[in-house]
Amino acid sequence: MTILPQPKKLKKTGGVISVANLKIVLNEKCDERIFKAAQRLANEIYEETGNDPVITKVLGTPAAEGNIVIACLGKKNGEGYKLSANEKGIVINGDTLAGTFYGIQTLRQMLETCGEDIECCEIEDKPDMSYRGFYHDASRGRVPNLDGVFKLIDFLAYYKHNSYQLYIEHTFAFDEYKGIYKAFGYMTAEEIMEIDNYCYENFIDFVPSLSSFGHLFRLLESNKYKHLCELDSFTPTNNPWHNFMLHHTINASDPRSIELIKSLIDQYIPLFRSKYFNICCDETFDICNGKNAGKDKGELYLDFTLKIIEHLKSRGKTVMMWGDVVLNHPETMERFPDDMIMLNWCYDENPILENVEKFAAQRFGQIVCPGTSCWNQFCECVNYNEKNISKMVQKGGECKVMGMLNTSWGDYGAVCPMTATLYGVVLGGVLAWNRKTKVMCEKFDKAVSELVYGDCTGETVKLIRKFDDYQRVLNWAQFVNSTYDNKFGTWGDTGMPTDSSAFIENANNFFALAESFRRLPVQSDIVSDLRICAEGSALMNLRMANFIDGTTVVDEAQIESWIERYSAAWLRDDKYGELDAVIAVFRGKKFSYKDLLTNA
Repeated sequence: MTILPQPKKLKKTGGVISVANLKIVLNEKCDERIFKAAQRLANEIYEETGNDPVITKVLGTPAAEGNIVIACLGKKNGEGYKLSANEKGIVINGDTLAGTFYGIQTLRQMLETCGEDIECCEIEDKPDMSYRGFYHDASRGRVPNLDGVFKLIDFLAYYKHNSYQLYIEHTFAFDEYKGIYKAFGYMTAEEIMEIDNYCYENFIDFVPSLSSFGHLFRLLESNKYKHLCELDSFTPTNNPWHNFMLHHTINASDPRSIELIKSLIDQYIPLFRSKYFNICCDETFDICNGKNAGKDKGELYLDFTLKIIEHLKSRGKTVMMWGDVVLNHPETMERFPDDMIMLNWCYDENPILENVEKFAAQRFGQIVCPGTSCWNQFCECVNYNEKNISKMVQKGGECKVMGMLNTSWGDYGAVCPMTATLYGVVLGGVLAWNRKTKVMCEKFDKAVSELVYGDCTGETVKLIRKFDDYQRVLNWAQFVNSTYDNKFGTWGDTGMPTDSSAFIENANNFFALAESFRRLPVQSDIVSDLRICAEGSALMNLRMANFIDGTTVVDEAQIESWIERYSAAWLRDDKYGELDAVIAVFRGKKFSYKDLLTNA
């Protein structure tokens, strides 16, 4: 019996109970959301047994015998639940509606791994952290479609996450971005409201997240708003993706800047139920390097962010913001209001845990933010992200932080699909719920293989670990930088092999890995995507070998076949976004600002 997150208390009592002939009975405190969750459970019982369970609702306390009882106790707060399975029936008692929902997810996992005969047991469970979130980049490379988002929300709910954020720069239909957002694919107000409703049904808080200080490149490069850029001009590098990440910061001293940001915020707020709003305000690289040269960076940053915070407070929102700039200007830390939340991010294998303590000493709240390490490559780095996520969450627990927000970024065009970053997503949710879960071991890998990938042999995570090892020879960002600079080994590529034979060998490793994915006992879109990513990595290594020696043969027909399959997989879950740019570079070509940036 495999359950993730691992319950706090689980006692097997012997014997099994078949769910084939059980009726599902809700108590009167269960709402429409619990009813929908019960319907999903009933559908899965039907798929497993061929019997379609009756669902009903009663007053008082339902009898356990012959039933799956799903009850809410109606407590004021908490997300805990108890699950009891014996030869007579199954009973789920949730402290609140959320706890009841999580008890249903546990029973669904028991059904998935046990089949119709559920092991008799007693479970008592509740989360360590009240905030268990996932952060999804919807601005760099990929813009998710509704089907892709709904599948991800189902996945998050199954593993007991309770918050979701989409990172938005230019990929929403703001008035100010007219003529810009259409070039990249974008989300509409209607789509955002549909996502908000779907999240609500799955006990997930959909938190708006908007770039509002730095990372405004497309807006501030437009003809209409370039006068609000901190920089009067800048010298771009050859690689547009590099420039998109590093520039631009808005001119914080111009009164028109705060009015622009307020307008963006006010267009976005009404679409969400959440009481939170993430204003980002991270990586303001250009501040005081242009129009505000000579001014105090910390003071100017503080002044502008406080204006944003006050505006959101006037709208009844609790502000979240990334904490990196505040850490670089500790003199400002005590001047931030105590009714806000700092998002403390660090993606290193050995994260700076002292920063968790620094924020914990302040009056405001804190959420630790590790990362899935999926950016700049075709697949997440599981041997790396498991250390980052584990250490950040463990330290956060020690410092009694509010929770965890696990991040997935799309630097360099987001070549890695969401399906190739699921190990890190699950790991974050598992540890935020139960910090005592033993991870980074064969038993945990097998549990993830079974539940996430449908592979009870445990081979899938082993293959993903091999993927991580191979892509350390060459990742997508290194390939892109070499392509744009017309020379090998640039921009942080120290340690890359210089002999083409190393890349040829690595290509063969990736081709063999792709074949291993093909031979897994369970095939799915997830496994297919991993196989496609392995094949793409193999072809990329051959391109690099050819770049070095000029003689390595690259089969262009094979590349075009791969592009067709990769594109189809991309468009299954995401809008077009920057797919053309990824394809162009994979073909050994370059794209320019004119290809992707529309001036308004």
